[in-house]
Amino acid sequence: MPRALVLLAIRTSALASLLFFALGAAHTSSAQPQLCADTQVYLMDNVRTNYSMGYENYKNEDWCAALPYLRWVLANDPLYTAAEPDERNYRRLAAIYEGLAGMADDAAVKRTYLDSSFVAREQMFQVMDENGFEYNTHERTLARGRFYETHAAIYPENQPEVYNIYLDAFRMEPDSTDDYYLSYIGRVAAEKAAVEEMDPREARDLVDELIAYSDDPTYLEGVSESFRIEPIEYFADLHVGFRNGALDEEETKVLFVMASHMDSLITAKYPEIDPDALADELLPIIVEFDPSPDLLAAMGGRECARGNIEECTRYIERAIAMSESSTQKRDLWYSLANRMYSRGNRGTAYTLAGNALQYDSNFGPALYLRASVVARSLNRSSIEGRIGAWCVADMFSRAAAAGGPTAANARQQASVYSGAGPSREECFFNDRCPPGTRVTGNTGYGSCTTTAR
Repeated sequence: MPRALVLLAIRTSALASLLFFALGAAHTSSAQPQLCADTQVYLMDNVRTNYSMGYENYKNEDWCAALPYLRWVLANDPLYTAAEPDERNYRRLAAIYEGLAGMADDAAVKRTYLDSSFVAREQMFQVMDENGFEYNTHERTLARGRFYETHAAIYPENQPEVYNIYLDAFRMEPDSTDDYYLSYIGRVAAEKAAVEEMDPREARDLVDELIAYSDDPTYLEGVSESFRIEPIEYFADLHVGFRNGALDEEETKVLFVMASHMDSLITAKYPEIDPDALADELLPIIVEFDPSPDLLAAMGGRECARGNIEECTRYIERAIAMSESSTQKRDLWYSLANRMYSRGNRGTAYTLAGNALQYDSNFGPALYLRASVVARSLNRSSIEGRIGAWCVADMFSRAAAAGGPTAANARQQASVYSGAGPSREECFFNDRCPPGTRVTGNTGYGSCTTTAR
């Protein structure tokens, strides 16, 4: 029987509905993935051909093109490999979803794809169990913890699990657990002891146990030494080390955790130390150790609140440069523009709001801010200036139509400035602006064209 060639135009809306194919346990998200442009996919009624086409696209990291072929294979012959059957198609599906997550800007969309990747891996192990395929439970456990740790920004609620997952893996095969995971367990144990979530003696014994399996125990030995004294005394040593410039990155982070969570103990034992001020002092240092868009933006907001506009701008611009999300870049530019406007730097605010609009030309709050800046520049002493009020009304109308939290104020301002133009009598006697005609006015930002009211 001849094979039928089927040409499918896989559109983004269809791709969204296909995401989870048979992953019944997959989480759902209110945000639907909208990543893949129209993709021409040639599906044959032949598992070998579709497997080969899917693999080629997968190998080239063309996730959108690979996904339909892989779904077809999984629906028709999930263990097919052109050789001995195994689980690789499920493994590739998980990698494709993780690759698509890396392409996503929106956090909800990224979460949807990552959820799918996680469930695909879980289903893979279920299929392996059902078919008698062997796998390393220790490696599976570490991979699960690493998944949550790698995507910490998307799974903040799962971060407390990571320590327990790595510890479980260590208990399974201590000799096979890499130093990275041993150090992670030791560091978190120290933090738990510092905030009294774990008995310091229990934490010390655990770290000493980790040392016995470490290829390079230098870091863990330092952690172990920290338990030779009470946490409050360890805090005092770290504080002295910080003042002397002798702390490394991990010790600085531990000092920050202590200052943030042991404030009452610190105040009682060392009343001369202000733990809140110390934490405030340590935060910029930690940001430099491990910068992220969110941390940098938080630092920027902190400096703005203190009136340090230059530092505020520097942190937020670094956050924008580091961010991979268009939505986050837009919001950061707008937040900086709004701060500048509040401080009376309206020209700068207008420019920064324009930067936000480069990422979303229909972003209502940025449109509203720019309209507000132009409104304050009006000089209505001439008929051109009064026509300019109609131009401002147009700007507010566009901001209202864009929606968002500023839409109601934008509609109100559009009505105000629509009535602030020249009267019909003035237009008649000046023969300048018959109703319904296109007329040219002026604002503090140059000439503009609008429709006469």
